[in-house]
Amino acid sequence: MEFMKKILCSKKGCVYMISEKIIVENKSGLHLRPATVFVKYANGCKSDIKVLYGDKILEAKSILNIMSAGIKCGTEIEIVCVGETEEADLLTMVNEIKNGLGE
Repeated sequence: MEFMKKILCSKKGCVYMISEKIIVENKSGLHLRPATVFVKYANGCKSDIKVLYGDKILEAKSILNIMSAGIKCGTEIEIVCVGETEEADLLTMVNEIKNGLGE
């Protein structure tokens, strides 16, 4: 799978990252049960993982961040990974979303 590759630069330097846009297809979006599964998989990854949702940047390893965003069915989100295992971690996260996060 070919992921989108980006370089973000700031005063502190540049960071290479990869990302993938995906549609949340769970009937009730990322409510408690699928959000818990999502965060569980994110916490199993070594990369720093963010979720871009509208104008929000969410910490994928935080159940409070994911739940408070109110991500509904049919919403496009972008998963962003930075780290040594970013490609494997992004693939894991995208596949789990595609597989319904346990629902």
